[in-house]
Amino acid sequence: QTEQTNATKADMQKLLVELEASGTTADNLENKLISKEEANRKLMQEIDSMKMENDKQDKELKAFLMQQTEQTNAIKAYDEKQTELVGRLSKAEQDEARVAKELEALIQQLAEANEQGTHSVS
Repeated sequence: QTEQTNATKADMQKLLVELEASGTTADNLENKLISKEEANRKLMQEIDSMKMENDKQDKELKAFLMQQTEQTNAIKAYDEKQTELVGRLSKAEQDEARVAKELEALIQQLAEANEQGTHSVS
């Protein structure tokens, strides 16, 4: 067992020497890890900032769409009222033409009656 322990220690020592030779020490690895964690933190902050901006734009878009819907509804109501008024105007014009014909007929009857009255007096 002592031989195996010594062999394991020798292997570990050899690995440590190789790591140090390649510049991969615990301090280097820790510094790289810290750098990566810092980079990840910055990315998370950017993501959070983007989410906040996206939420803001989403609210603005919803408000704009609500405004568009209100405007569309107002235009529809205006169009309906205009259609109703055009219909009423058309009916009024028809009524006016009918009344004008009736009035013309009455004037004609009155003229005829007047003419008959004038002839009967003479």
